Amino acid sequence: MIKSKQTVYFVLILIMVSGIGLFSFVSAQEESEIPTWIKTAVGFWVNDQITDKEFLKAIEYFVENEMIKVPPQTTDDKVLIDNLQILQAEINMKIEQSRELVNRPQIQQSLAESNASFAETGFTEDIILQIEEQWKSSDPDEPNSVAFYLINNPTSDALRSIMIEDQQSKSKFKYAEIFLTNQYGVNIAQSDKTSDYIQDDETWWQKAKQNGIFLSEGGYDESAGVYASDIAIKILDESGNFIGVIKAVVNVESITNDSS
Repeated sequence: MIKSKQTVYFVLILIMVSGIGLFSFVSAQEESEIPTWIKTAVGFWVNDQITDKEFLKAIEYFVENEMIKVPPQTTDDKVLIDNLQILQAEINMKIEQSRELVNRPQIQQSLAESNASFAETGFTEDIILQIEEQWKSSDPDEPNSVAFYLINNPTSDALRSIMIEDQQSKSKFKYAEIFLTNQYGVNIAQSDKTSDYIQDDETWWQKAKQNGIFLSEGGYDESAGVYASDIAIKILDESGNFIGVIKAVVNVESITNDSS
């Protein structure tokens, strides 16, 4: 059985959108698009609609019939493949690290208290919109501001400690940002100020809540200011109730760089 379909799927998508030219697709579509038949084959496989063997046979068929052309590897291609393998391993590690983090008593308690606090108001939506309006101009260096409070608290300190540990490690793809939202989809702790306070309108938040985990294929992260991949994980309490989502932004700008 091929290990970790989600991470292999993530790697396939990165290869397809990397622009390095590892694969070239013979299609009438624009070069920037991934052909529908490739997406369909990968989608069927990820959703267990076809077996691993059938999936590999499909890829072989595409290559043998020159629907996918695989040119000779260049040095850049080898760097990309090596880095993708490293990225896959580090993404797996960071997923497990995030899962361990959100099960800590401190994180669970912070989420429980935040959810209870919003629920008790009876005007949750109105309050969230008021805070969002304040958030836009809130200075994280100004004591007693909304941003200062959310960045400078014990839970945010715990998130930053993970980032500091990662920065000091041999990890190639470092955390750029980590933040925590409650069940209402608003920030309660973060490593630095995010571009938005409300997150429940974001695809990553909705997909994580629905599926348990969300991995993005990579893109420019406005909040972190880097080209990144996102890991978002659904958080449950001891009784299995949904209480929030954690998002870790991983800097992948060195994907085509052979320097460590």
